[in-house]
Amino acid sequence: MIEIKEVPLENREKIKNFCSVNNVPFNADAISHVVLDGSNILGVAQIKIENGIAEILSIFVKEEYRNMGLGDGLLKMQINYCYRNSISFVKVKKGLNDNFFKRVGFVEEGVYLVLDVQAFYANLKCQQ
Repeated sequence: MIEIKEVPLENREKIKNFCSVNNVPFNADAISHVVLDGSNILGVAQIKIENGIAEILSIFVKEEYRNMGLGDGLLKMQINYCYRNSISFVKVKKGLNDNFFKRVGFVEEGVYLVLDVQAFYANLKCQQ
């Protein structure tokens, strides 16, 4: 069963090892989310919070598991984390797959792409 969840601080070593093996930057102080299939890590995302603004540091899914919506799930997990913690804006440096972020509503602002978290949730179109 595939699940996406936040990684507790005490389990960060496994994430660090995964990042090292896959040549993905790792920040020990960041909030990490993972895609798991049992105990197998398929992807990881990291976000850091400074001065009430969140910055996405990385979103990575193993190549053989791409185009399955797992990256979208990690991104939405990060946005949801911000929403639950009253963080109004999420930013990511341009060049980290800009179209991926623009597709969900990030807009260009200087060297960053920025998302207004409240507007993101206000604009969700739910089907009944």
